[in-house]
Amino acid sequence: MLASVLLASASIFHGAPAELPAFVSLRQGGHFCGGSLIAPDRVLTAAHCVQGAGPSDFDVVVGGRSRAWRGSYFPTRYRLIPSPVAPEDESASAAVRDLAVIVLRAPVTDVAPLPLAATAPADGEATVTIGRGITGPSSDVSAQPLSANQQALPSATCKGYFKRLLHPTFHLCTQDPTDTKAQACPGDSGSPVMVRRDGALQVAGVVSWGGETDRRLCGEGPADVSERVLPHLPLLTGPAPKRFAPYAVRAPRVTSSGRCGRGQWLPAGTRVTVRRRGSTCVVTARTAGGWAEAQAR
Repeated sequence: MLASVLLASASIFHGAPAELPAFVSLRQGGHFCGGSLIAPDRVLTAAHCVQGAGPSDFDVVVGGRSRAWRGSYFPTRYRLIPSPVAPEDESASAAVRDLAVIVLRAPVTDVAPLPLAATAPADGEATVTIGRGITGPSSDVSAQPLSANQQALPSATCKGYFKRLLHPTFHLCTQDPTDTKAQACPGDSGSPVMVRRDGALQVAGVVSWGGETDRRLCGEGPADVSERVLPHLPLLTGPAPKRFAPYAVRAPRVTSSGRCGRGQWLPAGTRVTVRRRGSTCVVTARTAGGWAEAQAR
């Protein structure tokens, strides 16, 4: 389900229409990633949906209204894991510690936030994933959120599908055991994976990746992988870091004399390092709220 802000979106394959007021749509022209409102001024999504983006780069739509946002933050140890069959293709990568928080400028008062599940899904427990977008490799964008009713898979079963890509401490694997075979697709990234606790849906995971790591298309399985929320509770429920994740307001470039330019980064105080990789300049920006990388030739 990995996709940068600029990549095309996709959504639940064989999903059913769903209503979830706390579902959030991230939009850049059109919907590209999902999310969920977990506090009046906090949206939970995937790190790969927001990495390198600032508040003017995309819209955060909650309850049908675009909400201004201040910045985002995610685990500083978030990283991509190259696909074993297409290691140079980032859209085929897996990821770990792949969740992020978007901080809104004003609290949402007309939509109730979703609680975070305080206990992990048990093997075989029912889960619900809600996302929005296209429903297959060549379909149109869905006009409404769709849901996939699935079950939590044992980590050993999921590791049989994804081998070295899976980190059971962080990854929750889900699958529809029925003939419907409902599943998430590229663009459902950031959408909530939920379980029922005390009769209400609570967020247990954030859609991250799946069969694209083996070059499978939307609907071809074998299972969905989300980032578990429990290992990240201090990040999700604590105060925001002093500096949000960095983003470039002026792209790095190679000067006429061949020097590597840093570009210009926000927020102020971002730590920037530059290194050469052959003819390419690689610029890495870091704050307590995350990191971003840009390249220039």
